[in-house]
Amino acid sequence: MVQHREKVLAHAERELASRSKKSTSELLSLYKKFLKIENHRLRLKHFAGGGGLDIAQQRASLVDIVLRHLFESACMTVMGSPKAQEGLSLVAIGGFGRGELNPFSDVDIMFLHDDSSKGISTQNNEIIQSILYMLWDVGFKVGHSTRSLSGAVKQANTDMMSK
Repeated sequence: MVQHREKVLAHAERELASRSKKSTSELLSLYKKFLKIENHRLRLKHFAGGGGLDIAQQRASLVDIVLRHLFESACMTVMGSPKAQEGLSLVAIGGFGRGELNPFSDVDIMFLHDDSSKGISTQNNEIIQSILYMLWDVGFKVGHSTRSLSGAVKQANTDMMSK
C-alpha cells in the first residue's frame, strides 16, 4: 500500500504540481489523463489478483492525492498561495473517510470552516466551488457539505450516520 501511494505521489508531482498558470480546460485535461492512467493501474492490479479491500484502499489514496492537488491549485488561483485561508479544511467522510473507496463510488467530502464569522468567506466559497466543479468535470460523483465546526458537531449529535 505504501509503495503504491509513493508511486502515485511521484506521478502527481510530475503531472499535477505547479499547474496554476494553466487554463481550466488544460487543468481538466491533465487531471483526466492522470486519473485515466492511475485507474488503469488499479484495474491491472485487480485483474492480476489484487484483493477488493486492497484496491479500494489504493483508490481512496489516489483520490486523496487528487484532492490535495485540487485544494492547493484552487487556493493558488483564488488566494495566490497554495495554503488555504485560515479556517477552511477539506475532510474525507463516508467510505472515503474510512480509506475504502470502491470504483464508481461517490466521493464524500465536507468543507469545514471555523465559526469566527456568520458565514463562509467569499474567498473560501470560490475555493470550494473551484474544487467541486473540477471534481464533477473530471467525472466523480461527489457527495458534499459545507459546515462550520459547531454545525458539524450539531449534525453529528442529531444524526448517527453523520457521527
